[in-house]
Amino acid sequence: MRFGSRMLLDGAMGTELMAAGLKTREEPAELWNRIRPGDVQRIYRGYFEAGADAVQTNTFGCNRLRLATFERSMVSPSDVRALNVAAALLAREARPDGRFVIGSIGPTGSVPPPEGRADLSELEDAFAEQAMALAEGGVDLLHLETFYHPKEARAALRGVREGAPGLKVVASMTCKVATGGYITPLGFTPEVMLQVFIEEDADGVGINCTLSPAHMIDLVRMVRARIGPDIPLFAKPTSMPGPVEVVSSSRFAAGALELFAAGATAVGGCCGTAPADIAAVRRTLDAKPAVGLG
Repeated sequence: MRFGSRMLLDGAMGTELMAAGLKTREEPAELWNRIRPGDVQRIYRGYFEAGADAVQTNTFGCNRLRLATFERSMVSPSDVRALNVAAALLAREARPDGRFVIGSIGPTGSVPPPEGRADLSELEDAFAEQAMALAEGGVDLLHLETFYHPKEARAALRGVREGAPGLKVVASMTCKVATGGYITPLGFTPEVMLQVFIEEDADGVGINCTLSPAHMIDLVRMVRARIGPDIPLFAKPTSMPGPVEVVSSSRFAAGALELFAAGATAVGGCCGTAPADIAAVRRTLDAKPAVGLG
């Protein structure tokens, strides 16, 4: 998969599924790859039709440890492969020529010791299993997104390299604004997360969720300065950065353009971002010439 100078990614999957009726406390979103495939594929198509160059699979929580957190026995460990493969195939069927499918991999929800129960080898195995299934489904790239603990990020990168050695991997962290800078939800600095990404030879790095486009710009600049000009940098801000604040499509599009100018290679959206927002970004990109790094 080759990265363009301004690749447009998709928006949110989870909030779109919720709008279609998903009850997140009762069922995993990934179960819809089997029981509501038409709804999942409709969302993929919506983003492609909005102008996205790539969509991410409905597999953010599709690892054995996260699926096991649901009280009702809707899925079993043996379903991990089937649900990941199904998500990838649905996206590939919806993909126009020249577009891409990215395999989404999120945290397990089991933070490594001393903060949680899972050990590192268990995490690596879970990530390897998911990556192998996504590779079988035919994704073009893997995106580790919304990571907030360096140990789990390291385990994820090692696991996916084992499970899908032929695929490139982008690793993204999630951060919030803090006094004097940014921290992850567990208090780690972006520099600590970025060091893990670099040490584990991620093919690209990124930031996603939590931050609005405006609040993500300085962090994108900092990351770009640390990694140099050649490594791909993903930015997927949210359009719902607070309990009452919602970023309009026009503001989101303007912010996306600023993120590209700040050094992002690929920009999309996270929670709350809809096809209309991605379409607004596409129109803005098509109307504006590419600019240099800010």
